[in-house]
Amino acid sequence: MTAKHFITSGLAALAVAITLGLWLLCGHADFEIAPPPRITDHIVPAGANQLAGTLVLPTDIATPPIALIVHGDGPQDRWSADTYLPLVNTLLDAGIGVFSWDKPGIGQSTGHWLDQSMADRTAEATAALAYLRDNQGIAPKRLGYLGFSQAGWVMPTARVQADAAFTVLIGPAINWRIQGAYYTAKRLQQQGLPPLQIDQRVAAELAQNDRIFAGDRTRPANMPQDRFAFVRKNYDVDATADIAAMTTPTLVLLGADDLNVNPVNSARIYLGHLPENPAHQVQIIPNATHGLLRSGPYNYQLPSEWSGLSQLRFLAAGRRAFAPGALDLLTTWILAQTGGAPG
Repeated sequence: MTAKHFITSGLAALAVAITLGLWLLCGHADFEIAPPPRITDHIVPAGANQLAGTLVLPTDIATPPIALIVHGDGPQDRWSADTYLPLVNTLLDAGIGVFSWDKPGIGQSTGHWLDQSMADRTAEATAALAYLRDNQGIAPKRLGYLGFSQAGWVMPTARVQADAAFTVLIGPAINWRIQGAYYTAKRLQQQGLPPLQIDQRVAAELAQNDRIFAGDRTRPANMPQDRFAFVRKNYDVDATADIAAMTTPTLVLLGADDLNVNPVNSARIYLGHLPENPAHQVQIIPNATHGLLRSGPYNYQLPSEWSGLSQLRFLAAGRRAFAPGALDLLTTWILAQTGGAPG
């Protein structure tokens, strides 16, 4: 190799390293809520529990709209082990505040999330909005919900009880049994089973679940008692009737490649049952996962299934890990329902 070629190759390698470093730094910034946003911690009374949460408001906006985050399934803290932060920072940059809390028994909140029915979760979400309205003096027209997956059984009712200004549902569940069957089918499909065998296995599992959770209620040996009680308590939930009463402006975003909730079936039910309201939108996002991330590197059913490479890639990408256009659609719609973000 000549000296000229050596220098050229070295410069090219340096350029690649600088580009990669900048890319990594850009994504890393999305996992920190940096000043100057206004950050305050709060304790929200919710029934017998005390919920510890954080309110984050964008800078230089006196009365921003605020999205209350309603978690999906699992033992989640207020920022879901920081995986919410790229979304939170996107909302803040758009002039939208965020309030989120630790689930009962997680972080600094009291209680136990597995003791809850979906009605309990609805009361909790209602109490959080009432706290911001009554204790923090935030106008109801600025407060709404943004929830994931299991929040589909919470928010349709909570938005009525709390008189929310808007509702955003990402990958919302509708019927517990049907979602479970779809989840199982997708898992078996990934294992390479043929369609006929998948149908047989799904039908057998659904019949078994009906016997266990709605019939004789005998706990399986491999299921912890608290999880068994949680599923038994919620096994019959179905949000269809509540969806039919949703007059509050509602945005439903579904990933086309969702492995947890059937996006086509959910879109059909929402479009068929939502009352007339020009603000309602139901959209299936192409090449998107259950949580609206890009399908290629991030499409897993459970966070525990993520590969090390996918985790590193997500940390490097930050908000760029989301499917193209998904976050812009979300923020633009919220601002449209709340009259923008006045100073």
